[in-house]
Amino acid sequence: MFEARAEDFRFYLLTLTAPSFGRVHRVPRSAASKRRRCGCGVTHDPRDVDLRGVPLVPDEYDYLGQVAWNRDAGTLWDRTRRRIRDRWDSAEFFVVREWQDRGVLHLHVLVRISRLDFSSGPDLEVAARTATAASAVDGTVVGWGDQVDVKRFRVGGDGARTIWYLSKCLNYVMKDAAREALAGQRGRGDSRVWRHLIALEAAARSIRCSPECIPASCRSRSHDRYGARAHVVSATRRTKHRTGWSFSGLTRSVQRQQRREWAANLRPPASAPQPRPARHDDALLADLERHTARPRAGAVP
Repeated sequence: MFEARAEDFRFYLLTLTAPSFGRVHRVPRSAASKRRRCGCGVTHDPRDVDLRGVPLVPDEYDYLGQVAWNRDAGTLWDRTRRRIRDRWDSAEFFVVREWQDRGVLHLHVLVRISRLDFSSGPDLEVAARTATAASAVDGTVVGWGDQVDVKRFRVGGDGARTIWYLSKCLNYVMKDAAREALAGQRGRGDSRVWRHLIALEAAARSIRCSPECIPASCRSRSHDRYGARAHVVSATRRTKHRTGWSFSGLTRSVQRQQRREWAANLRPPASAPQPRPARHDDALLADLERHTARPRAGAVP
């Protein structure tokens, strides 16, 4: 699975969340989930799916701030990655970005650090949590939320469970969040979670995605993705000075090369003789036409 011996590294699962943009309803996903009293004063159950992630007071929710944070999350992660590498030069990363119910991204990051670079979970958490970045669009300083978590694991032990969890995240982010949230809501009229997503979409279409962006005419996909621009999955790339980190070894460059080779194999060699079209005998065609024009035996005239 790894291109180097696993015992030469320490592995961590780093979870980074977005800050708060307003209080939202807390609705459990299943009957087995622990129930907590919501800020609205009600202890919700899974049947209240129409409220999951919906602001308590939509008119006071910072929609513009949330979509702008989604837009700048890539810049923030890049600064966080650099900050970690300033401390541990051997650090490599595998990142999965997942949507929270409120429509904001959070990151699950597998971090690999050489044992020669002394590292610890608390030090890694501080380095990540205190990272900030200035937006390339408007200069706003962005940072992570309070819910930052670091867990160390062994690749041969609970590491398998961690990788399984990341694959579960991948399956989740591929789903249509709105469709899942609206499951069972048909026939109940207007949905509050749907109105929340519509408000996020309107906010994303009103902000600039780059310094040159004109929102009214911009065709960037970030305006259709609540401001987000980053890939669902990313990993450390191979460079002249770094080995990179790929679970399968299939980097984008390798995949592009394989596609080119596959397409080249489909094309016939330039020197190969082209088949000549068959020449039809006029007499044979005329006889065939006369035969097909005759009524079949037993056919009704």
